[in-house]
Amino acid sequence: MAPLPLPSASTISATAISGIHVVKLSGYSHAKQLLGTGECVESALFKAAGYSWRVKVFPNGALEECGPGSIALFLALAGGKSKADVRAMLQFSLVRHGSKLPASAPDSGRVTETPVTFDRVERDWGFEDEGLGEKLEDPEYLKDDAILIRCDITVLNDPTVERRDLEALDTLQEDKTPPAMTRPSASTIAVTASAGCHVLKVSGYSRTKLLTGNGNHIKSAEFKEAGHKWRIRCYPDGAHEETAGHVALYLELAGESTDVHAKFQFNLVPHGQLTSAPHSGRVISDRVIFGSKCADNCFGFKDFMARGELEKSEYLKDDCLYIRCDIIALNKPVVKLHDPDTLLELLCCCSDDLCKNIHAPDKMEDEAYGKPRRCLGLTEMLLSCLPIPMKPSQDPLFHTEYSRL
Repeated sequence: MAPLPLPSASTISATAISGIHVVKLSGYSHAKQLLGTGECVESALFKAAGYSWRVKVFPNGALEECGPGSIALFLALAGGKSKADVRAMLQFSLVRHGSKLPASAPDSGRVTETPVTFDRVERDWGFEDEGLGEKLEDPEYLKDDAILIRCDITVLNDPTVERRDLEALDTLQEDKTPPAMTRPSASTIAVTASAGCHVLKVSGYSRTKLLTGNGNHIKSAEFKEAGHKWRIRCYPDGAHEETAGHVALYLELAGESTDVHAKFQFNLVPHGQLTSAPHSGRVISDRVIFGSKCADNCFGFKDFMARGELEKSEYLKDDCLYIRCDIIALNKPVVKLHDPDTLLELLCCCSDDLCKNIHAPDKMEDEAYGKPRRCLGLTEMLLSCLPIPMKPSQDPLFHTEYSRL
């Protein structure tokens, strides 16, 4: 009987490529205050693990059911409709300010339990609520109003198939090397807000009641504060039938179609105290969005104060009153991808704790915040060495002085 021929042989090799990207979100409190649930800021476009991506940060969570302190993080595949699906594992974690960036992913953070597929339908994957509320109260993670977010990406390559000689099959050794790692990359999202204040003098208050009536209003001149143009609407006898007998005050965005995220406060100012900071008033508790989705581009208080109460108060004198409006509006976020050739100026990967090289200042944050900075010591973590002192125009709402009278 003729001997059986030797069987044929082949191998299937599964490989992966990994990448790390770190995002510094500066102005975290502004983003938290002026972006609602489901609204996000995006990082600059970066390349990692062979593809182009963006990180999306939802400072108040991605879904309405997210609780206070929620933050959602998503990774978005960029570059249009990819021809092939991209299967990947991803992990998000917060980085302590001043720490070094380890090559391996930290044990903490959220990681996908199984590979996820980025395809023509699903372009974003992530976590709707990272559950990082406690960490975001820790000064090791939230410093100078900035947080550092690390994203580890591992893309699973298509398996490679090769024909092999049977005799050589046993000599092949299992490849136990970790996935190929590209150089870490980094980007910055600078979120800032502009604050402003306007005072409206209403003379002849008693006559305004006769001229308008319920549901009718008088308007201020157009003014520019917090980077936008506005008007104040005053309804001397209420904006609606059910609020007749009240003074209503509204803030109107003038002549713009783009969305503006803002918070504001109305105060009546005692005579002779125009330059004093307001002590009380009515505040929009949640941020509002002026713009295309708002029918008449105005928000306010339909029952700001009862007319009887106003007419007996110190605010009405010589048939005149002063209305102060404080506004804080979100500026367009400034994003920057840092040049890999200068990454060592921002990220220390060395083991020398005595290194005293000078890091270059971040020009993008200089432009966003208006003050240059330098930091000493390469042991400072990526971008964590850039303190961001607030300009007067970036102070919290209701602590601004008059910009014009």
